[in-house]
Amino acid sequence: MNLNREQFLRATKRGRELLEELSGDYPELKLRAVFSRFGSRSGQCDLTTDLKKIVMEFPEMLAGEHMSYNDISKNSSLPRKLRNVLFEIRATKKAGEKKKVSSLQKEAGEIKKRLLEPDLKLYCGDVQIEYRCGVLRHEFIRRLQQDPRLPPELNAVGNIRVVAGSLEGLSNVE
Repeated sequence: MNLNREQFLRATKRGRELLEELSGDYPELKLRAVFSRFGSRSGQCDLTTDLKKIVMEFPEMLAGEHMSYNDISKNSSLPRKLRNVLFEIRATKKAGEKKKVSSLQKEAGEIKKRLLEPDLKLYCGDVQIEYRCGVLRHEFIRRLQQDPRLPPELNAVGNIRVVAGSLEGLSNVE
Protein backbone atom coordinates (compact mmCIF):
# COMPACT_ATOMS: atom_id res chain seq x y z
CA MET A 1 0.00 0.00 0.00
CA ASN A 2 1.21 3.47 -0.82
CA LEU A 3 0.79 6.37 1.60
CA ASN A 4 -0.23 9.96 1.10
CA ARG A 5 1.69 12.88 2.64
CA GLU A 6 -0.36 12.95 5.86
CA GLN A 7 0.14 9.22 6.50
CA PHE A 8 3.85 9.56 5.75
CA LEU A 9 4.20 12.47 8.18
CA ARG A 10 2.36 10.50 10.89
CA ALA A 11 4.70 7.53 10.40
CA THR A 12 7.87 9.64 10.52
CA LYS A 13 6.60 11.49 13.59
CA ARG A 14 5.99 8.17 15.36
CA GLY A 15 9.45 6.97 14.27
CA ARG A 16 11.07 10.09 15.75
CA GLU A 17 9.08 9.85 18.98
CA LEU A 18 10.06 6.21 19.42
CA LEU A 19 13.70 7.07 18.65
CA GLU A 20 13.65 9.71 21.37
CA GLU A 21 12.17 7.26 23.90
CA LEU A 22 14.60 4.48 23.03
CA SER A 23 17.62 6.81 22.91
CA GLY A 24 16.82 7.85 26.46
CA ASP A 25 16.70 4.23 27.60
CA TYR A 26 19.69 3.03 25.53
CA PRO A 27 22.04 6.06 25.32
CA GLU A 28 25.12 3.86 24.99
CA LEU A 29 23.98 2.73 21.51
CA LYS A 30 23.87 6.26 19.98
CA LEU A 31 20.82 5.44 17.86
CA ARG A 32 19.91 7.21 14.62
CA ALA A 33 16.85 6.61 12.44
CA VAL A 34 16.83 5.64 8.76
CA PHE A 35 14.34 4.60 6.11
CA SER A 36 15.31 1.23 4.67
CA ARG A 37 14.20 -1.60 2.46
CA PHE A 38 15.99 -4.86 1.75
CA GLY A 39 15.44 -7.09 -1.26
CA SER A 40 14.19 -5.73 -4.55
CA ARG A 41 14.14 -1.93 -4.74
CA SER A 42 16.40 -1.83 -1.69
CA GLY A 43 17.93 1.35 -0.36
CA GLN A 44 18.17 3.64 2.61
CA CYS A 45 18.45 7.25 3.72
CA ASP A 46 18.25 9.16 6.98
CA LEU A 47 14.78 9.66 8.43
CA THR A 48 13.60 12.91 6.87
CA THR A 49 10.51 14.58 5.50
CA ASP A 50 12.60 16.51 2.94
CA LEU A 51 11.33 15.24 -0.40
CA LYS A 52 14.44 16.45 -2.27
CA LYS A 53 16.71 14.45 0.05
CA ILE A 54 14.56 11.33 -0.42
CA VAL A 55 14.52 11.76 -4.20
CA MET A 56 18.31 12.08 -4.30
CA GLU A 57 19.24 9.36 -1.79
CA PHE A 58 16.46 6.74 -1.85
CA PRO A 59 14.07 7.36 -4.76
CA GLU A 60 12.91 3.73 -4.62
CA MET A 61 10.86 4.56 -1.52
CA LEU A 62 8.57 6.64 -3.70
CA ALA A 63 5.67 5.15 -5.59
CA GLY A 64 6.18 5.29 -9.32
CA GLU A 65 9.88 4.55 -9.23
CA HIS A 66 9.14 0.84 -9.67
CA MET A 67 6.05 0.88 -11.89
CA SER A 68 5.98 -0.78 -15.25
CA TYR A 69 5.26 1.23 -18.38
CA ASN A 70 1.60 0.12 -18.37
CA ASP A 71 1.11 1.30 -14.75
CA ILE A 72 2.46 4.80 -15.20
CA SER A 73 -0.06 7.47 -14.23
CA LYS A 74 0.39 11.18 -14.72
CA ASN A 75 2.08 11.45 -11.29
CA SER A 76 4.16 8.28 -11.13
CA SER A 77 7.12 9.65 -13.10
CA LEU A 78 7.32 12.89 -11.14
CA PRO A 79 9.92 11.67 -8.59
CA ARG A 80 12.20 10.58 -11.43
CA LYS A 81 11.64 13.88 -13.23
CA LEU A 82 12.45 15.87 -10.06
CA ARG A 83 15.63 13.90 -9.55
CA ASN A 84 16.72 14.55 -13.16
CA VAL A 85 16.02 18.28 -12.81
CA LEU A 86 18.00 18.42 -9.54
CA PHE A 87 20.97 16.73 -11.23
CA GLU A 88 20.65 19.16 -14.13
CA ILE A 89 20.64 22.12 -11.70
CA ARG A 90 23.93 20.91 -10.20
CA ALA A 91 25.55 20.54 -13.61
CA THR A 92 24.25 23.92 -14.79
CA LYS A 93 25.56 25.63 -11.63
CA LYS A 94 29.01 24.19 -12.30
CA ALA A 95 28.83 25.49 -15.85
CA GLY A 96 27.93 28.96 -14.51
CA GLU A 97 24.68 29.34 -16.43
CA LYS A 98 22.72 31.41 -13.88
CA LYS A 99 19.71 32.11 -16.10
CA LYS A 100 19.20 28.41 -16.86
CA VAL A 101 19.66 27.51 -13.15
CA SER A 102 16.85 29.91 -12.27
CA SER A 103 14.41 28.35 -14.75
CA LEU A 104 15.38 24.82 -13.65
CA GLN A 105 14.83 25.76 -9.99
CA LYS A 106 11.39 27.06 -10.91
CA GLU A 107 10.63 23.78 -12.70
CA ALA A 108 11.86 21.78 -9.66
CA GLY A 109 9.62 23.88 -7.41
CA GLU A 110 6.57 23.15 -9.58
CA ILE A 111 7.29 19.40 -9.58
CA LYS A 112 7.85 19.40 -5.82
CA LYS A 113 4.58 21.30 -5.32
CA ARG A 114 2.71 18.60 -7.29
CA LEU A 115 4.47 15.85 -5.34
CA LEU A 116 3.43 17.40 -2.04
CA GLU A 117 -0.29 17.39 -2.85
CA PRO A 118 -1.97 15.98 0.29
CA ASP A 119 -3.91 13.19 -1.41
CA LEU A 120 -1.19 11.93 -3.74
CA LYS A 121 -0.21 8.37 -2.77
CA LEU A 122 3.53 8.85 -3.10
CA TYR A 123 5.32 6.98 -0.32
CA CYS A 124 5.73 3.18 -0.38
CA GLY A 125 4.20 1.73 2.78
CA ASP A 126 6.56 -1.26 2.86
CA VAL A 127 9.62 0.92 3.57
CA GLN A 128 10.72 0.44 7.17
CA ILE A 129 12.02 2.78 9.81
CA GLU A 130 15.12 1.29 11.41
CA TYR A 131 17.34 2.47 14.21
CA ARG A 132 21.04 2.16 13.49
CA CYS A 133 23.50 1.88 16.33
CA GLY A 134 26.48 4.24 16.35
CA VAL A 135 28.15 1.94 18.86
CA LEU A 136 27.83 -1.83 18.42
CA ARG A 137 27.35 -3.28 21.88
CA HIS A 138 25.66 -6.60 21.26
CA GLU A 139 24.33 -7.07 24.79
CA PHE A 140 22.52 -3.70 24.60
CA ILE A 141 21.31 -4.33 21.04
CA ARG A 142 19.84 -7.67 22.18
CA ARG A 143 18.00 -5.92 25.03
CA LEU A 144 16.76 -3.22 22.68
CA GLN A 145 15.45 -5.79 20.16
CA GLN A 146 13.39 -7.33 22.96
CA ASP A 147 11.96 -3.98 24.07
CA PRO A 148 8.14 -4.20 24.14
CA ARG A 149 7.82 -0.93 22.16
CA LEU A 150 9.33 -2.67 19.11
CA PRO A 151 7.57 -5.34 17.03
CA PRO A 152 9.11 -8.72 18.00
CA GLU A 153 8.38 -10.27 14.60
CA LEU A 154 10.69 -7.70 12.94
CA ASN A 155 13.54 -7.85 15.45
CA ALA A 156 15.39 -11.14 15.48
CA VAL A 157 17.90 -11.47 18.28
CA GLY A 158 21.29 -12.30 16.82
CA ASN A 159 21.53 -9.64 14.15
CA ILE A 160 22.18 -5.92 14.48
CA ARG A 161 19.00 -4.63 12.83
CA VAL A 162 16.55 -2.77 15.05
CA VAL A 163 13.26 -2.20 13.21
CA ALA A 164 10.50 0.13 14.42
CA GLY A 165 8.08 -0.99 11.70
CA SER A 166 6.89 -0.24 8.21
CA LEU A 167 5.68 3.22 7.21
CA GLU A 168 2.22 1.74 6.74
CA GLY A 169 2.20 0.18 10.22
CA LEU A 170 3.62 3.26 11.92
CA SER A 171 1.13 5.55 10.16
CA ASN A 172 -1.69 3.64 11.89
CA VAL A 173 -0.25 3.93 15.40
CA GLU A 174 -1.95 6.50 17.60
